[in-house]
Amino acid sequence: MPRDVENKAIALVVEYERKQGRNPRIVSRTGCGYDIKSENRCIEVKGQSMKNPDFIYLYKKTLAKLGADTLNYYIYVVYDINNKPKLKILPPEKIFGNIEIEPMFLIRGKVFRDLEDIEL
Repeated sequence: MPRDVENKAIALVVEYERKQGRNPRIVSRTGCGYDIKSENRCIEVKGQSMKNPDFIYLYKKTLAKLGADTLNYYIYVVYDINNKPKLKILPPEKIFGNIEIEPMFLIRGKVFRDLEDIEL
């Protein structure tokens, strides 16, 4: 994702997590495999400018780094980021129940359809 979209998405997720009463910390530069640690949540942020994301990619090496944190791994998809940003939260059971194995892990849009849209 382009750096400006990524930074905006991470900032929106940090703000959202604070509003939920959690204490988020940006850890993306530590090599842990995700962007934000918020209480027990390990959050990978995916920012997209499109209005309806069809899929997201996860790299195998990212998931390999999680180890015991796999059960606390969430993906927060921030989309329509340049207009009216919205957030979809993919909990661990959605992520690991819907992965299609390819050179990269691919999570298709069907996962997003039954999740709540959260206005940011």
